[in-house]
Amino acid sequence: MSGRLSDAWLEELRSRTSLEEVVSEYVPLKQKGRRYWGCCPFHNEKTPSFSVDTESQLYYCFGCHKGGTVIQFVMDMERMEFMDAVRYLADRAHMEVPQLTPRQGAPAASRDERERMYEANRDAARFFYDTLWSGEGAEALNYLYGRGLNDSDIRRFGLGASPKGRDALTAHLNGKGYDSPLLVKAGLCVFKDGRHIDMFRGRVMFPIINAQGRVLGFGGRAMGDAQPKYLNTAETPVFNKRLGLYALNFAQKERALGRLVLVEGYMDTVSLRKYGVKGVVATLGTALTEEQARLMKRYAPEVWISYDGDSAGRKAALRALDILDQQNLTAKVIDYPGGMDPDDFVKAKGLAGFDALAKYDSASYRMLRAKDDLDLSTQDGMTQYALRCCAILKAVKNPVEMENHLRKLVNETGYDREILLRQIGVSAAAKQPTVRRPRKREEETGEIGIAEQALLSLLVSGLIPSGMIVPGDFSDPEHRALAEWLAGGKSVNAYIDCIDDEARRAHVMSSISYDPLPREREEAAKMAESCLGVIRRDRVRRRIEKIKGQMNGASAEQKAELYRQIAELMKQLEG
Repeated sequence: MSGRLSDAWLEELRSRTSLEEVVSEYVPLKQKGRRYWGCCPFHNEKTPSFSVDTESQLYYCFGCHKGGTVIQFVMDMERMEFMDAVRYLADRAHMEVPQLTPRQGAPAASRDERERMYEANRDAARFFYDTLWSGEGAEALNYLYGRGLNDSDIRRFGLGASPKGRDALTAHLNGKGYDSPLLVKAGLCVFKDGRHIDMFRGRVMFPIINAQGRVLGFGGRAMGDAQPKYLNTAETPVFNKRLGLYALNFAQKERALGRLVLVEGYMDTVSLRKYGVKGVVATLGTALTEEQARLMKRYAPEVWISYDGDSAGRKAALRALDILDQQNLTAKVIDYPGGMDPDDFVKAKGLAGFDALAKYDSASYRMLRAKDDLDLSTQDGMTQYALRCCAILKAVKNPVEMENHLRKLVNETGYDREILLRQIGVSAAAKQPTVRRPRKREEETGEIGIAEQALLSLLVSGLIPSGMIVPGDFSDPEHRALAEWLAGGKSVNAYIDCIDDEARRAHVMSSISYDPLPREREEAAKMAESCLGVIRRDRVRRRIEKIKGQMNGASAEQKAELYRQIAELMKQLEG
């Protein structure tokens, strides 16, 4: 994640940024010992379980287990990618971000040039908006009115119109001091036949605005039968249609929604939001990408796929499910009746109608679509349906969900439950769900795990010297890896920022957030010795058990040697 910036530069950025100051802009904090405490901004709670360690400059919630560095905090709170969060913090710290190698195929640009492009896009959006209310924009305005929008809706989404002339926008922006080569690089015009020509002409304009309120580019809808029907800004140093989503600027303000609604087009987004549906975002003229799925994961744990109800929309929904499943995002699909699209449906049925629509989970929707080209009135058709559904259910891991789908499939097909289970590949013994009793953290982690966590927390806090322990003292692979990292003189913050996987990062943060830790180094040393004693005695006991296991089949002479080894190890336990 941070491979394109040097560790030294990132370390300086973190050292010049106060985590508690950044967090305090979102959460009231109160100091207690070495930590600041407050209610977690990532989940609802009344008793503060969110902590900021002033020494390590790491945060951790003991409730939802989110944690990390100041960079990760900004990424989570502002739903930013890593580099955007770095730039945000660098601006606060008055640090210049080093020039990075651009994405493969993307135009290169300096920081000043990127800022100038943002400004040009902003002024272009204002120009398109003003044009909409002029005679030049009459056709576009009538089109928007015809789609059911009013003046308030148009203002809310900043919609506009591009003139039909060849260079109206270019001339306007030239007059404001933007040179034509910059406008070409920003995707606002092209150089053709010896002159600069506007990229967008005679279209309804939809500004694409990121979560921070900056205009990245535009989508333009042609009037009449002009082709292409939709035209998006080409890839530029500030815009890539694979990486962003339309209406993120609205989703940024809608916290704790629990889900996003994914649609295919600009007008679907505008219409659903007009009727009160929150969390609506759209792809930018492409099929859903892995990058967009990861971006949505920052905003909500669940996505409702809300594509057109026709054949093409249903196929696109299945492809989107594949992408979302790969990102471990809970996905549901809205199946609009009669081939309707979201825009038409919400106009006819309103918000109440949208809320009443069934939302199919991933397996249920795949099973629904498994019927599409089959004649279920025939035995062959029903057999093919059952086989398709069994293939779909192979991917279902949750036993309760499996049970629900099985009951439905038995009722639909008439096949025996055991036959279906064998086809799925699930053994009869595994088909019933098991209930696991919740346990305390100490019971789940065990005495050794707690000792390792306390020891690692002491090491990270700097309360004990690094030479007091060695990586081999840890049995947990992640604990050992972090101990080796720290032994190499590297910072824990750099280690955390290198972790992309959220579950792995939560495990590491939990392991280094043992609380309470002693405040004095002498007490910390005693605590470390105690933890090391627990770990080392456990290893001796394991060694003894291993030796006992070698007794079977051993000769008398071998047994005598094994007993001697056990006696030596017992002395270590008693010492």
